[in-house]
Amino acid sequence: MKYLATLPIILLAACAPQPSPVKRQMVGLLEKFDRWDYDGDGQLALSELEEAEELSGLPAAEILVFYDTSKNRRISYVEAEAGMSRLDEANAIVEAIKERP
Repeated sequence: MKYLATLPIILLAACAPQPSPVKRQMVGLLEKFDRWDYDGDGQLALSELEEAEELSGLPAAEILVFYDTSKNRRISYVEAEAGMSRLDEANAIVEAIKERP
């Protein structure tokens, strides 16, 4: 009987929309930000985005251009967070990259 009480929660979790692959990658950047910040300056440079490129399949230069709104060739954590609000734009960029020959 006690298991029946959890059934609605299980059903809701199973039916909940899953985040898009692009959104998951954006969250991954935030989660790994400090680990990838090898020099500890609080920003990600192009050379520090190699693992992001391997995981996402997207060129590190494209990742940098998307997030680097200050145009200093580095991504601050604030810029990385702000990028989350531009999910539609990120999805469009990823689709355009996939369509390249």
